[in-house]
Amino acid sequence: MNTRNWQVDIYDNASKVEDADDIAQSIYLILATIPGSDPLRPSFGSNVYRYLDKPVRDVAPNVVYEATAAIGRWEKRIEVTRCTVGISAADRMTITIEATLTGTGDALTVTTSL
Repeated sequence: MNTRNWQVDIYDNASKVEDADDIAQSIYLILATIPGSDPLRPSFGSNVYRYLDKPVRDVAPNVVYEATAAIGRWEKRIEVTRCTVGISAADRMTITIEATLTGTGDALTVTTSL
């Protein structure tokens, strides 16, 4: 996979992320950013934050909708084919995104915790 894109690693400013790691980091940033918190892109982010303190079984459909809508809007390098929501061992919401890369059709799976 060669996305020809890269960005600074959010956990290590001396490193960069590329290819699948770049897309995974981008998905995390989209899902973890509250719209309005980025002054240069006030609509950037997702409304997933609205459901973080609620029982997953009650809000899973809303989280799937918000996650897929935001990723579809902000991450044009992939097309989401499936989104699932669960709970991690640390009682954090996990969102798993299954997608295909635009143009190549390669499969990509990204799991992130919020």
